[in-house]
Amino acid sequence: MKSIKFKKAMQRILKILICLSVLFCITAALSVNANANSREYAVFTQGNITTQDMRKKSDIDANKLAEYMKRFPNLSGIEKTLIEVQEEYSVNALLLLAIIRLESGNGRSVIAQNRNNLGGIIGWEKSVRVFKTFDTKNDCIIYMAKLLSEHYLTDGGRFFSGYSLRAISKRYSASPDNWTELVAALILEIQWVLENRY
Repeated sequence: MKSIKFKKAMQRILKILICLSVLFCITAALSVNANANSREYAVFTQGNITTQDMRKKSDIDANKLAEYMKRFPNLSGIEKTLIEVQEEYSVNALLLLAIIRLESGNGRSVIAQNRNNLGGIIGWEKSVRVFKTFDTKNDCIIYMAKLLSEHYLTDGGRFFSGYSLRAISKRYSASPDNWTELVAALILEIQWVLENRY
């Protein structure tokens, strides 16, 4: 009789242990999945904005971005390209848009309107430094994304200093501290509006 009770008690303990191990496995899987999702997209905060890896993508809703861009009629039509180059070149779309807004005065600068140069991109013509001219605004965005990806955000790239906004600013701007602060503020503003207004 005692061996039957003992056997039943052991079976109960075994069932409890099996349930606990299943529960542990499910919890561990959910935790790994949550960590993977948190690494998948960049979420900018005051604390990480200058140190976040700018190769990380932002989870941007195309419709919300289209609504947001209505605020800047001189930049209309660039939304789709921003999302596409983020995927193709692994350059954060909010970073690109913030640089564009800053460097082009929201699309109102002379070089933005006359040269489709949204990023303050300088090139050479007959040994003279001049602002580059692009056929379209979208051509400029593609050029910017490729430039940032290959030369600023690739170890060994011509202007590589690291993967953060602060690292990019060292070679992108003549006033890196001020530029970092302005671009960071724009990234945070764009992100907040996209998350809270639409």
